[in-house]
Amino acid sequence: MTFVGTGHRNNGAQRLDAFALNCLPHLAMKRVCYEVKTSRSDLLSELKRPLKRRIGMRYSNEFYFVTPAGLFDASEVPVDCGLIEAGRATFEEWKSILKKQAGFFSFDPVTGAYCVVVVPAPWRDTPGPTWELAAAMLRNQRRRFEETPPPLPVQSKLALG
Repeated sequence: MTFVGTGHRNNGAQRLDAFALNCLPHLAMKRVCYEVKTSRSDLLSELKRPLKRRIGMRYSNEFYFVTPAGLFDASEVPVDCGLIEAGRATFEEWKSILKKQAGFFSFDPVTGAYCVVVVPAPWRDTPGPTWELAAAMLRNQRRRFEETPPPLPVQSKLALG
């Protein structure tokens, strides 16, 4: 049996960098796995060992590598994966990036942070996540809330009369 987790105290469990689950049935409860690579050597090492991503591939409908812009050529992307590039740019630089890409994108004009789908991942019908993954995701979320709880709501008294 293979276990999968979020990487927090999971001993021998395989770790996923990011896993997104769409909770709406009318959107097919789409599951997407993201493998983040920040260096070319790490990326090439991953490509030489495709079994390393087997758990992410098994439980997601789409699998993406997320890299800085230009780290990975679209022709190098495995046929069963997609590619998302992320970085920072001015608005003018962002407009030129958009002219080269046809994929989905996001741009924050305040920070200049962007991401763009360079190679769309193919859809795969896969079994749903295991209870171990669901529990690991909930534990990770709980830990994050305990470390940095959300701010208390601002309240004021109503003046009556």
